[in-house]
Amino acid sequence: MTKRSRLPRGSIDADMILGGAFKVAGRDGLDGLSMPGLASHLGVGVTSIYWYFKNKDELLRQMNILAVHSLQEQMLPVDGVAPAHWRSFLRSQAVRSREVYAQDAVLTDLMISRNSDYSRETTRFVFVEAEKTLRLLVEAGFKPADAWYVQSAISMFTRGVVITERTRRITGTPPEGPAQLQLLDTPAMPILTQLISEEPIIIDMTGDAAFLYGLDLILDAAEARLTSDAQ
Repeated sequence: MTKRSRLPRGSIDADMILGGAFKVAGRDGLDGLSMPGLASHLGVGVTSIYWYFKNKDELLRQMNILAVHSLQEQMLPVDGVAPAHWRSFLRSQAVRSREVYAQDAVLTDLMISRNSDYSRETTRFVFVEAEKTLRLLVEAGFKPADAWYVQSAISMFTRGVVITERTRRITGTPPEGPAQLQLLDTPAMPILTQLISEEPIIIDMTGDAAFLYGLDLILDAAEARLTSDAQ
C-alpha cells in the first residue's frame, strides 16, 4: 500500500479546508474532527491548515458561521406573508426548522449543541430575519414585546426538541414504540403503559405528535393573547 501523496504547497485555501472539515465532521462527529485528521483527509500537511486557522476553536467558529447561513437559507421566507397568516407561517417555519436540523447532524451540533457565534456580522444576518417576523406579528396586531416572546417561545421549544432528538440518535435510547414498555414498571405506571401501547408516545417527550401538539399549544396561547388585546 502506498502513502497518499500530498498536494503541493499553496494548492489549498480556506474554503477547501472548511469543506473538508464538514465532511470529516459528518463522518466522525465534531469531537472526532482534528487538525491532523483534517490535513490527512485533504492530503496536505497540517501546517497548511494552521496557515488559515490557528486552532480547532477558530475552525469551529468559521464552521458555525457557515452553518448559520445554511440554516437561514433553508428557512421559509417571511417576505410577502400576509399578517392574517401569521399563525400558519410560524407553524410552518418551526416545522421546517426541525426538519433541517434532523437532516444535518453537523449543523445541529454547531448551531445548538456546541457553539454559538454572536459576532456583529452573524447577529445582523440572523436578526434581520427575526426583525421581519417581528414586523409580521406587529402588523397582525401583537404588541412588540408579545411578538418577541411568541417568537422566542417557539424558537426555544423547537430547539429543545431538536437537542433531545439529537441525543436519542447519538445514544440510541430510549427506543421507540412498544420496545419502550420494557423500561417501565407497568403496575406503577398504568397510564403511561396504556399511552405507549395506544399512542405514538416517546418517553423522551419528542416525536412528531409531541412536537406538533406543543407547537399548537404555544400558538393557541398566542392567538388568545392577540384576541384579548383586540377586545
